[in-house]
Amino acid sequence: MNKLLPPLHLLVVLALILLLTGCKSTRSTLKKPIKEYGFDYLYAKMLENQFNFNFLSAKFSLTYYEDKGKTDLRGQLRMKNDSITWISFSPALGIEAARLNLTDDSIKFINRLNKKYFMGEYDLIDSLLNTTIDFSILQAMIVGNDITSYDVNKFKASIDGGLYRITIQERRKIKKSLKNTEDDARVLVQNIWLNPEDFRIRQVELKELNDGDNKKLDVVYKNYFPVGDQMFPEEMFISITSQKSILIEVKFLKVELDEEMQFPFRVPGKYEKLF
Repeated sequence: MNKLLPPLHLLVVLALILLLTGCKSTRSTLKKPIKEYGFDYLYAKMLENQFNFNFLSAKFSLTYYEDKGKTDLRGQLRMKNDSITWISFSPALGIEAARLNLTDDSIKFINRLNKKYFMGEYDLIDSLLNTTIDFSILQAMIVGNDITSYDVNKFKASIDGGLYRITIQERRKIKKSLKNTEDDARVLVQNIWLNPEDFRIRQVELKELNDGDNKKLDVVYKNYFPVGDQMFPEEMFISITSQKSILIEVKFLKVELDEEMQFPFRVPGKYEKLF
């Protein structure tokens, strides 16, 4: 495979987790103490300040680390809320090297350098990474929102390092959000750290309850900037801890909202199917 790109499953992961982290937290201690609030108030304020959009487009750069290897890529992101996420990857020369098209139940991938493609479901990522990512988690984390397709049970609130911390000990996917083939027995544990000034998410930690493998998805958001009258995360530090550790640094360079857009994806006839 061309050395300019990571393997297929890693490119898919880059798209799926333009979103989640476990690098060192950048929490800053405030000089003045912050007022204590209960979980219900903090969770409501977080939802009130979430990023809302119908269509979204953005340019980004990312650096991917695994073991001692490092890969730098640039790309374009397009999303329709609750519908589709489309990502184009390019190396330094700017020529498209790969394209991803993600929906609620499918992954489509083209590697233009090797003239290969893949079309399948999210269980491929589960098996390759020994972790679980779904479309609703993907879109929420890209924009720094909570995963509202999951319910909320057994929770608490606290203050941690100058941020509000809310812990949700049981999160199951809401019945109406489940696909026919999806298992509703999976229970997630989530920690969320909120900025006390705007109640936007600064860090998210997500893992499965009673998981003996210590699998974890974790994300830190930095340097929010205005997009219209809303705030969008400029930088994300992403990590997956499972059978191997993966770290991704993402920086968004331009974000535009609500202009209807296309999500082109066509596999040339001579491309070879993977898996």
